[in-house]
Amino acid sequence: MASLIKSISLKNFKGFSDEVRIDLKPITLLFGANSAGKSSILQALQYVREILERNNTNPDRTLQGGEAVDLGGFLNLVHGRDPEQRIEIEIGMDVRGESIPELVPESFDEWSGSNEVYEFYNHLYTIRRSVLDVSIRLEIAWHATRETAVVTAYQVSINGAWCVRLVSSAYGRDVSMQINRDNPVFLRQQTQAEADDEADMDAMFADVVDEADIPAGPIPEGIGPAERKWVSDLPGILAVVRDAGLERPSSGLRSWLYGFGSALPKLDKMLEIPVSGIQGAENIYIAREFTAFLSWLTVGPAMLLRDQLQAARYLGPLRRVPPRGFDVSLTKSEAAWSDGMAAWECLMTSSQAMLDRCSDWMQNVSRLNTGYGLQRTQVQERDVATGAPLGRIKPRIALTDRSGLALQPQDVGVGISQVLPVVVAAQDEHASLISVEQPELHVHPAVQVGLGDLFIDGAVERDLSFLLETHSEHLILRLLRRIREAAEAGNTDQINPDLLGVYYLANENGRITATQLPANKEGDFDTPWPKGFFEERGEELFS
Repeated sequence: MASLIKSISLKNFKGFSDEVRIDLKPITLLFGANSAGKSSILQALQYVREILERNNTNPDRTLQGGEAVDLGGFLNLVHGRDPEQRIEIEIGMDVRGESIPELVPESFDEWSGSNEVYEFYNHLYTIRRSVLDVSIRLEIAWHATRETAVVTAYQVSINGAWCVRLVSSAYGRDVSMQINRDNPVFLRQQTQAEADDEADMDAMFADVVDEADIPAGPIPEGIGPAERKWVSDLPGILAVVRDAGLERPSSGLRSWLYGFGSALPKLDKMLEIPVSGIQGAENIYIAREFTAFLSWLTVGPAMLLRDQLQAARYLGPLRRVPPRGFDVSLTKSEAAWSDGMAAWECLMTSSQAMLDRCSDWMQNVSRLNTGYGLQRTQVQERDVATGAPLGRIKPRIALTDRSGLALQPQDVGVGISQVLPVVVAAQDEHASLISVEQPELHVHPAVQVGLGDLFIDGAVERDLSFLLETHSEHLILRLLRRIREAAEAGNTDQINPDLLGVYYLANENGRITATQLPANKEGDFDTPWPKGFFEERGEELFS
């Protein structure tokens, strides 16, 4: 499945003091010296998932990380281990063609009243359809009294501008909300009648939407000439709701945030906007649809991000060699991907087509050419005396050499057990974003080169995205070569520079920077490679 996650920004997270943004491509490679912050980017994704899924702002172990990841809690994650600092993480998603989750089922088939309700519903639906991209930004601070971390700010940005912002005190209390009336999804051309009433509308809603020090969002593309007047639909939406009988919200919309223990909204739950005084079926429907819309706008993006992070996979820097007689676990754990064991289980239970693809990638001389294919068999224990079966039939995976001899993973070089989980992850269409630390570990340079083709296949044929922390010059050379070859052949629809994102991270006096190195169609970099990486070969050859 395609990953919607397209960017991640970090500030005050581990070695990242100033904000650093990484734009994710189908294949994103993170290069740099040791302790330059490459693994921190992968860990930040897991940290955000812990917050969204388990409200765990102070984690050590994570759902995905297994024994490979120990975050050490907030005080270990915050930059400089300074409890006065606040971690800020923002993750962006491209949602074109994807729906942000709704919190209530569709129910307008049962409505048979006035057209006003339909018009209101369609108005909100039009806004929903105008969303192209969305991001979630979290700010996490340390609560010294409770000795834990708290989400003190939560922001949803849509189409390049912030849209909804929730802010709490340092203790996670007194949560307030702001809505940006100038976000592009609310903007449209102004009618003359609206221009005449503009002053009155601004005065009426000044206490509802706080615009102090808030820049207007960009004008949506394709709506009309730049010199025309643009207005926000949000005051009009609020006017309809107010006419329906919804109570005027308190300052900061606090009455709409009942029960919040931090700035993080409760996922899978609608906002509790008071509607007790509303009378009549039509007004109740309007109030209900507004509540659903605001919940969709506020909570839905976080639910979508959580779901995307659940579909992601993480392979740690050391993959285990399965023991002899390794069996499928009855209790599944996604953390088993972190040490590679889930890949072996996947081969035992996957379709034959999946097994054949992985076997071909392992042994084909034009691919990884490791010298070993894969074979799945079934075993059944039996009572020696009676011949009666004992227990269930169990699958087994063996490695087969070129002569057809079946071998156990312990009987071959350790590099095979390191690369096989990478192959399986890159062929499994059930995943989305696959994060791998050192995919090239313990394998020959010829195999490292082949990994470039493996990742291209996963991105182009399986619609997967890869975030790779690596030191492999051979890997990047193959990727650049394939881009150059595609350009020379005029076959750039799928293999082109946009397929690849390369970042070089450096730690300079405790400050991490990330330099993007765009590739061109000639299979080279437009930006010179930073000093100190991939230059060692030249120094050894020519010094």
